[in-house]
Amino acid sequence: MRTSTLVASCLTLPLSLASLALQAASSILIWPINPLIEADQQKSAALWLENRGQEPVDLQVRVLAWEQEEFEDRLKPQKQVVGSPPMATLQPGKRQLVRLVNLEPPSAGTLRTYRVLVDEMLPPQTRPSQVGVQFQMRYSVPLFVVGPGAYLDDGVRETPGQGQPLAPDLRYRMVAGSDGAFLYLRNIGPAPARLSQVELLHDSGRQPLAEGLLGYVLPDAQMRWPLPAGVRSGRVQARINESRQAQTLDTE
Repeated sequence: MRTSTLVASCLTLPLSLASLALQAASSILIWPINPLIEADQQKSAALWLENRGQEPVDLQVRVLAWEQEEFEDRLKPQKQVVGSPPMATLQPGKRQLVRLVNLEPPSAGTLRTYRVLVDEMLPPQTRPSQVGVQFQMRYSVPLFVVGPGAYLDDGVRETPGQGQPLAPDLRYRMVAGSDGAFLYLRNIGPAPARLSQVELLHDSGRQPLAEGLLGYVLPDAQMRWPLPAGVRSGRVQARINESRQAQTLDTE
């Protein structure tokens, strides 16, 4: 969506707080922030929206395919998963259940990645007379849908799921070029990786890169992040997905 249609900057939710409900600067509370659909167990996932403000809020819910190309997130229209209802008006203090319905399961043993966008629309009396949808806040929640015969291995399940476990497999390298020095992370595994509490390990100690969320690397994708000035080497340690323990990553 063109930035000219935005009233405020898009908001990406701090997904490293995966076990918590989430509230942005506005009055809308959203939970859970990590919905999951496993085809062997369910055909939909629940997403709750709550208005904690003093005025009614009009909301639009969309589900877009999520890919990563050229070190950037790409969101594309799709028809495999839909949000129901796609529009809602939330009165103050009220909640709305949105069903994320899986109409077309992934192939057996595979996983698809999506983003659920919840747009908080401008009140009618304040909408500019421009072409296009006008909104004042956007909330973005990741959604993963697992095909039959597999389950997402998030590192914290007390009992294994049914079928094949899907987990990320990360490799890293550090490259310095004319545009600066970057940490490159490639995910060669079949499941997404959410990285938080990322540190560089040196003989002299630890150097934090991200105390909270660094970002995601989707399956078969590569992302990069700038390194601090003067840093060209070091071992990378990070907390992956829901794992409580940080792990040291392998180099490419």
